[in-house]
Amino acid sequence: MQIQLAETENIEDLDERDRRRLQLEISISEVIRYREFLEKLDDRISSPFVEVTNEILPKPDKEVTATVKVSGECASCGESLSPDIDFCPFCGNF
Repeated sequence: MQIQLAETENIEDLDERDRRRLQLEISISEVIRYREFLEKLDDRISSPFVEVTNEILPKPDKEVTATVKVSGECASCGESLSPDIDFCPFCGNF
């Protein structure tokens, strides 16, 4: 945000430059206040900024393949499938 603040010098319209500077200065101020607030809470709550190292979904044990009934219905939910897409738009299964 500080880089964007410095780049406001390139805005020719003075009103637009002042408006953008104000937006960025308020944003920077809010980030600083939020960080200070989190530091005061210290051990009372866990940090909302957590690095996640696990995968979101576990990898399947076997290869996932499309299974479509002969009638053009989704094998999972039974809704009619369009022949031009490779997944069910209702349940998301392939």
